[in-house]
Amino acid sequence: MVFATGWPNMRDTIRPIIGDEVADQLTPVWGLDEQGEIQGTFRPTGTPRLWYMAGGFQQSRYGSKILALQIKAVEAGLKN
Repeated sequence: MVFATGWPNMRDTIRPIIGDEVADQLTPVWGLDEQGEIQGTFRPTGTPRLWYMAGGFQQSRYGSKILALQIKAVEAGLKN
């Protein structure tokens, strides 16, 4: 687990840690997806077992519960 604050672009920040090959597969962070949902945080990143959490305290508190359920579903074999 890595906890960091104040980073402008999480995809670029994590690139030296995970390498270019994996970083190039990551979904964009922030902005809205085609369904109007915030993309990239508290949801799959495009790489198995790699998840982003970002935002203010209240957003992170709410999103962490949703993320925990998603991870539990993957571990239980209910979700890819």
